[in-house]
Amino acid sequence: MKLAFSLFTLLTRSLAPALLVFALLSTPATAQSENPIDPVDLETFMDGLMAAHLESHHIPGAALAIVQGDSVLLAKGYGYADLKARTSVDPERTLFRPGSTSKLVTWTAVMQLVEQGRLDLNADVNAYLDFPIPATFPEPITLAHLLAHTPGFEDIGEGLFVLSAEELLTLEAYLKRHLPARVFPPGQVSAYSNYGTALAGYIVQRVTGEPFESYVEKHIFEPLGMTASTFRQPLPAQLAPHLAGGYFYDNGVYRTGGFEFISATPAGAMSAPAGDMARFMMAHLQNGRLGDARILQEETAQRMHSQLFTPDPRLDGMAHGFMTMTVNGRRILHHAGDTPLFHTGLFLVPEEGVGLYVSYNALGGALVRDALFRAFMDRYFPASFTPVNPPADAAQRAAQYVGEYHAARANYTTIEKVLQLLQPTLVQLTDEGTVRVFMGGRTETYAEIEPGFFRHSERQDRLLFQKDAAGRIWLHFNDFTPFTSYKAPWYATFSFTAPLVGGALLMTLLSIFGWVVAFAARRGTGRASFAAGLARWTAGLFGVALTAFLLMLVGVLGDIHPDYGVPRIFFGEPPLLSALLLLPTAIALFALGMAFFTVLSWLRRYWGWFSRLHYTVLTLLALGVVWVLWRWNFLAFML
Repeated sequence: MKLAFSLFTLLTRSLAPALLVFALLSTPATAQSENPIDPVDLETFMDGLMAAHLESHHIPGAALAIVQGDSVLLAKGYGYADLKARTSVDPERTLFRPGSTSKLVTWTAVMQLVEQGRLDLNADVNAYLDFPIPATFPEPITLAHLLAHTPGFEDIGEGLFVLSAEELLTLEAYLKRHLPARVFPPGQVSAYSNYGTALAGYIVQRVTGEPFESYVEKHIFEPLGMTASTFRQPLPAQLAPHLAGGYFYDNGVYRTGGFEFISATPAGAMSAPAGDMARFMMAHLQNGRLGDARILQEETAQRMHSQLFTPDPRLDGMAHGFMTMTVNGRRILHHAGDTPLFHTGLFLVPEEGVGLYVSYNALGGALVRDALFRAFMDRYFPASFTPVNPPADAAQRAAQYVGEYHAARANYTTIEKVLQLLQPTLVQLTDEGTVRVFMGGRTETYAEIEPGFFRHSERQDRLLFQKDAAGRIWLHFNDFTPFTSYKAPWYATFSFTAPLVGGALLMTLLSIFGWVVAFAARRGTGRASFAAGLARWTAGLFGVALTAFLLMLVGVLGDIHPDYGVPRIFFGEPPLLSALLLLPTAIALFALGMAFFTVLSWLRRYWGWFSRLHYTVLTLLALGVVWVLWRWNFLAFML
């Protein structure tokens, strides 16, 4: 059912394009030494931009805060916190779920304890834990590795989000039950880790003897006056009525989801209004101080904001928990956050003493938060841009980078590994010698400025292709450091796997059809040998099992929760999954049976030579499917 909006909303949306044009055409504010941004101009500009974004991306509501130094330039709600009740967003009271932007609070807590000498960034984290992190590599994992997202953990989605308080694990139980494998030596590969941040929060809990939620309330929220912020789940009774609804827009209908419980609490469970996040930004922009309160000593705050890791000196990299990038010549400290229903961005420009925080209560927010910040920067802190003309021989060098890339942040030991195959980044070469990158539904073009080093065609964003000692090519984005990717070998790409599996299925089904027709034509004229008939039955059962497996896999991944817009498996194991996981074993057994009958058919000369060759090809395809199932961990338990 379509939702009817109030006259005010309709008027605002009808004026949105005009407001946006007015804002964009107005003369940019001139920087002043005391306060370069005019609050009136800022509000006019942001009103037009936000109205256009909310309308075009079907976002019911958003909360925005922009600060400079110790002043709040703009704190404003847009649209609705509750569509049904027509409750407007209040920047001081309406709680949004910042998702992973919450991590900045966790890292601030860690740095407080480092400042006090209670934590050592370079110590083995096992020194602070009551369960062991396995010594997979000679080098131990340290807190510095956790801050930089370089501990080398694989990614595990299981158990991260649940939909009821009864399913929610304690932080301790979550960490012990879902300990990920160590797949990279620590300090070498940047691979975003929710588990690593949750582990750091647990270390805060263990060292202080306080529950993590209590610690951040007492040592960060209370001093800064963030009275409406919490990591507690479910929400405390006094805050619960102020939580914004989260929405999923589907075919003209807004569906409302419930509270998203996050077991890895320090990694993303915070609820907060924009006004509180404004205070948090001001404290960091003033090196740990807000008014008379201080959450970090100046030296500690400066250390937290300094670079901790970069894969190459030409890239920005990671500060101590903050990601960094360069926009219009300014160094930016930032962190995005996403839950299925809420999408958030926090951006600090220390050089200008400016911070911007925005949170949306629908999926479209993930598509506009960066655009909002870049539009803000282009207006108030613009910079000239000179397009890059790639050298004449750029295409020759760039050819080696073309291919399919898989994220280092991935699972390697369970069936979640298959998500690498389904979410690749593609790199193509253009006729002009530039590279075109397809990632997350976006297409971006980059031109070479040095061998292996490229700059965006319209922005200062850069990317680097880097070859390691083993010859593997890594892809690093300047504005997306913890999401490094590597070039997948040809046999591990979707473009190889899909035709192999699809070809095996198609050839098997056509063979079954041909055998059935041949059997019907030969009725009464003689029978094939029992072994030859059994060989065909084995291949037929292989085809049936493979068909059932693929249909079930599509069913599991395509079973979208109507209120959250993500597969139900995101929140727990669906019943169909157990049946699905039985089929790879059957497929493997039938394929092995086909291999046995292939050898037998050549030894005993079943059928004619062409039929034997046909069955052999069919068997090779079946064994290829088994190899695919093994590679993507559907048969890992058989090892």
